Amino acid sequence: MKSLAIEREFGSGGREIGMKVAKAAGIPYYDGELLVKAAESYGLSISLLKEYDEKRTGSFLFDIAAFADAYQRLPGKKSVPELLYTIQKTIENIERQGPAVFIGRCSTEILKKNPHVTSVYIYSSDEQKKLRRIVDTGDAISENEARKLMEKMDKQRRNSFRYWSQKNWSDRANYDMELNTGTLSIEKCVDILLAAIGN
Repeated sequence: MKSLAIEREFGSGGREIGMKVAKAAGIPYYDGELLVKAAESYGLSISLLKEYDEKRTGSFLFDIAAFADAYQRLPGKKSVPELLYTIQKTIENIERQGPAVFIGRCSTEILKKNPHVTSVYIYSSDEQKKLRRIVDTGDAISENEARKLMEKMDKQRRNSFRYWSQKNWSDRANYDMELNTGTLSIEKCVDILLAAIGN
């Protein structure tokens, strides 16, 4: 069985799909956890990184790099490339332990050359479906607030991906496949991905 690496538009259902694939396949699921592991192994304060993250883009990976730019000036601290290298190695080490599902965090690029990983970009051509999903899963959020949040989160993910890979986040050439939840149900996407990873 292969691992699965997912990049997804906010509101597309990509996180839900990834979690359902992991559960059905009986394999681990990773999103923010792997960055916490990387940060801890690097000796950074998780609470400080999260606080910095909330004040900046909202993209944990992007802000680790920005935070490290100042952090590296302290005696004995590492450079931004070394910090990003630590994150990359954490993801690679987790995958070597066996099949897993990775959500975001540029895992599709980090694991791109690994023949045991299938990469997918999950998006939706139906904006109303995305907005309804965000409203339904949000905490008393209006459709107008959902639209603003969707635009903000997609911008952050695009910037983070570009920072890491120097590539366009939504370029289909980056992935083995794309799934459109505007026309495909969550369940159908799960079935497709389970077949793709050989479950």
